Amino acid sequence: MPVTLRQLRYFKAVVEYGSFSRAAEGVHVSQPALSLQIRELEAGLGSLLFERDGHGVLLTPLGRVAHEQTLRILDEALLLETMGKRFAAGPFRVALGVISTVAPYLMTGLLEELENAPIRVELDVLEAPSSEIVSGLLAGRVDAAIVSLPLGLLELEERPLFEDRFLVAGRAKRLVTFSGLEDTPRAADLAKSDIGPLLTLGENHCLGDQVLGTCSMWRVEDIRRGSESLATLTRLVANGAGLTLMPETAALCERAATPGLSFLRLPPPEPSRQIGLTHRVASHGQPWIELLDAAASSAGHALTRKAREAIGTSVE
Repeated sequence: MPVTLRQLRYFKAVVEYGSFSRAAEGVHVSQPALSLQIRELEAGLGSLLFERDGHGVLLTPLGRVAHEQTLRILDEALLLETMGKRFAAGPFRVALGVISTVAPYLMTGLLEELENAPIRVELDVLEAPSSEIVSGLLAGRVDAAIVSLPLGLLELEERPLFEDRFLVAGRAKRLVTFSGLEDTPRAADLAKSDIGPLLTLGENHCLGDQVLGTCSMWRVEDIRRGSESLATLTRLVANGAGLTLMPETAALCERAATPGLSFLRLPPPEPSRQIGLTHRVASHGQPWIELLDAAASSAGHALTRKAREAIGTSVE
């Protein structure tokens, strides 16, 4: 028979009050109910805890040892209850994974949004490729992640945050030639144009696969994968090494850091990726999830809105 905290609390009361009747009054139960819990505790331990006589109760040798252990257990239980109440009120410390093609551009806005949240959320950020982050989620090393959706895993709940559209990035002269007349290129023109070389991220980055999927409608003869960051890609294409597709979330930051980098929007429907928040299904209902969801969504929409206002349809 398993030992319960109720049994231990009643046991502690009997020791403190020195009698079953006074202990029952102290914990606000009937004496038979208290006596039953003590008998079940003794049955679970396999021996008597009290020597009962007409003058009161005395602890047996097992009772003395059990009483010391009971005090420690009840203290730890109280500490656990206090921790739970404090956790529900925050602050929350969350291990957040963010894919490498989002983290440098979203984190400033995300942290600013969290500063204004009603409950404090402190982040331990892991910046890594999607595969590494998902492994961390499934293993419990990461609490939540901002990734490109969908993942399609039953163990993970997915929450869309914002749409991140792709822009063609490169030197202005190359983009003008590519677009024909400094305007949005038509799909028919794209199908006839050899835009290569096309540069994209290495094989461990999901963005590289998404770029290749987007470019399947083009006549691309030279595809080069290998870069490990968007910062490297922008410097390569700005210096004439080719073209790339860049998420608009990265566009303004990389343009400010890279002289000679220009952008061109693609014809509608513009290719894009869906950025979202994911966490284990078992974490559903945790208060920090809603706070993180709202902050990341707000930061992401602000970032894409600025990019769409700054970069129109012509070569920028």
